[in-house]
Amino acid sequence: MSQAAPGAARADEPAALITQAWQQSYFDAARALALGRRIVELTRDEPSGVHAAFGWLHVALAQARGGDAVAARDAAAKAREGFRLADHRRGLALVDEVLAIERRRAGDVHASAALQADIDARGDVGYDDHDRFVAHNSRAITAKRLGRADEALRHFYAAHAAARRTGWPGPIVLSLSNLSGHHLDLHNLDDARRLGEEALQVARESGARHSVATIAANLIVTHHALGRVGEARAMGEFLRTHLQEAAAAVPQRLAAPLALAHLAVGEIDAAERQLAAVPPASAADADSRAVRAWIAARCLLARGQAAQSLAVTREALADVEQGRAIAQPYDLLQLHRAAADAAEQGGDLAAALASTKRSQAQYEELVGRSARARYIALEVAHQMDATRHERDQAVESRRTAENDREHLAALNEQLRARMAETQRLQRQLEEQALRDPLTGLNNRRYLFEMAPRLIDLAARAKNTLCVVLVDLDRFKQLNDTYGHQAGDEVLKAFAVLLRQSLRRSDILCRHGGEEFVIVMPEISGDGAEAMLTRLLAIYGELRLNSGLRQLPSGSFSAGVAVYPTHGSTLDQLLSRADRALYAAKDAGRARVEQAQITQFSSLD
Repeated sequence: MSQAAPGAARADEPAALITQAWQQSYFDAARALALGRRIVELTRDEPSGVHAAFGWLHVALAQARGGDAVAARDAAAKAREGFRLADHRRGLALVDEVLAIERRRAGDVHASAALQADIDARGDVGYDDHDRFVAHNSRAITAKRLGRADEALRHFYAAHAAARRTGWPGPIVLSLSNLSGHHLDLHNLDDARRLGEEALQVARESGARHSVATIAANLIVTHHALGRVGEARAMGEFLRTHLQEAAAAVPQRLAAPLALAHLAVGEIDAAERQLAAVPPASAADADSRAVRAWIAARCLLARGQAAQSLAVTREALADVEQGRAIAQPYDLLQLHRAAADAAEQGGDLAAALASTKRSQAQYEELVGRSARARYIALEVAHQMDATRHERDQAVESRRTAENDREHLAALNEQLRARMAETQRLQRQLEEQALRDPLTGLNNRRYLFEMAPRLIDLAARAKNTLCVVLVDLDRFKQLNDTYGHQAGDEVLKAFAVLLRQSLRRSDILCRHGGEEFVIVMPEISGDGAEAMLTRLLAIYGELRLNSGLRQLPSGSFSAGVAVYPTHGSTLDQLLSRADRALYAAKDAGRARVEQAQITQFSSLD
């Protein structure tokens, strides 16, 4: 029988088992728990030693992450006693990291944050890379629960960097999955998709079966949000056929994303069957209620059951408002959109308008979050802190050799270039936040920033200015008949037509849905009406295709309000233009109406 080399730990000795337990702790929690108990058993003759303390620590960590909270606290107390007797600062800090996880999972997020702050105040306690992964990952989740999105994102990136340094698949998969999920919450969809696809690949290659279902479910939502309906359906099929690989994940966690994969491509029966496969009592957890609600509402709308759909959305929104359900920003956006469509289909235009405004406000908030998340991601990717650190090292060694000075100059130039690139990207992101991603026109935020300035200029120059509301006729009927992709093609084509047909000085904005706002400086109401009438004729002759099908010719209705005749503020002019638009609709559509002249005091 061969003998181990002097000083080497055998695979069944406590020291080797502790290393194995760390490798398994975020890869296979059941295996890590078994290893922790095995360490405790092997060290029963020295229950107060450091090895025994680490055994209890692994039992506590496994239980805290998904087991018995009482068992987690009991094991943590035994680990703390062993580390205290050995004056083991790292071990004591790790015990508190585990307790912070347990407190957060028990619902006391503020107590978790306070304990983590206490650990951070102790200074260097000798953490290795896996310890840093555990700490940053836990702090990221705590910050996310407290609504500190930027702080959470930075901790998730720090956790991922530490995970990469360990080389262990468990931390790498989890950090990629968490980053992808958080970018999805922040509506930074491109990064969410890229990180999610990498996480799924690593999870499958390494055999991290417990992570496959969560990653695949997030990718379904990401593809749906990106408008990649085919990819969403394909990912749903992957998840359905790999449930065994996904280690029989909790059914209610999979029901909503699987239903969404079917809904994305119009498979309403399959979507409803998937939702119905999990009993309502099983699906009552706060995290899944909102997403299930808007998917169910969309299914009802597809069947023409507008009243039932509206009731589902209103109940879900009430649950979110009263804290009975948790809605991520994207889910809240979809609930408001479903409510708007249900109200419109049911003929309640006032409710439809109110829900549309809420969905637009939610969308603008998501755009801002997305830009901020992308900026942080770019900042991390550029590793500005690492570049500054390298530059400082070059300064310290400057006196040793001439080539150090050249190296320092190169580093400074690199830093300036990266800072300039980051500033350029930030400006680009700010510009994107003011544009509608589908049509490329300006959005409501831009409208409400620029229009008041143009009105002020018109007032000082004693010029007229027109505010026009344009609504594409029978657009909902087009969507219902030919699908949302056809509707998107029409919106993009109309946006191109606006740019080609109107003046460069006119401000073109997508107001929401199929509604557009045009601000036309230095033009009379008759002049604006003439331009829009010509545009209406051109649009009526436009022929578009969606796939192999030719779409019917379109028309629009428009309402024109004139400054200062119909109002002196943007809100007043929009209100009068809206009334004129409704007059055009009532008169049979496909026409342009100017606002009626009334007393200024009667304006909204």
